[in-house]
Amino acid sequence: MTRAAQVLLVDDVPGERANFERAFAGSLSVAPTVDRLNEHIRAGLTWEIAFVDFNLSSPTSTGLTALLRLSQERPDTRIVTYSQFTESGRTLFAAAARHWFGASALMDKTRNDPEMLIRYLRSLQSGINPTPLPWQQRLQWSHLIDNLLADASWVRIWRALRDAAGDMARVAQMLHVEPGSLRGFKDRATEAAIQFNEKFHDIPHPGRTRNKKGILAAFAAEHRHFLMAPDLSTVMSPGTRRAHR
Repeated sequence: MTRAAQVLLVDDVPGERANFERAFAGSLSVAPTVDRLNEHIRAGLTWEIAFVDFNLSSPTSTGLTALLRLSQERPDTRIVTYSQFTESGRTLFAAAARHWFGASALMDKTRNDPEMLIRYLRSLQSGINPTPLPWQQRLQWSHLIDNLLADASWVRIWRALRDAAGDMARVAQMLHVEPGSLRGFKDRATEAAIQFNEKFHDIPHPGRTRNKKGILAAFAAEHRHFLMAPDLSTVMSPGTRRAHR
């Protein structure tokens, strides 16, 4: 008898499980936290496909850490980025999952009926990408996330930018650095934000007359949940981050 495909759901919301349980019955494992995921891994569980959400309601970890653990311990598991992609920072999470961890597909939580979940599983088993076409086109540009986070130190700058409303002089004060040392970040991060907005949010390029302060402040606010994720710096560090190119 053929063994049913084992499926993992990494999500902290109990209500999200119902459709997965109907779709996958006894072949479903659930990890509402990274600690629970680690317990599953220590127990030797393996999965063909993992649906991974970003927000795990934890002060220390998000879906980024779950993706990191799966890439380290279960590299053969195919990843489906699973979230509500209209929420803050979710497009960056989608880009990170694809570019850093080789996610195979993307599913919006608003479309997680049992029939769709089964279709995703069967499509991936057949080598077909079930991601909606507009998202497939966006994710071709997932590498742009590297321009937004060119160095692990940029995480601190993005976080300060949100509190400083884009004022780089105030950011320098908050980080106790010379304002001149942030000039490179300001120029490069502005161009990176413009490119990301073009490809992922269909926002036209503003041209030469740029309000860098406004662009950076708006981007930091729009993507605050991702840029302020408690584990972003850890995932970004050279010793842990894995880029799948």
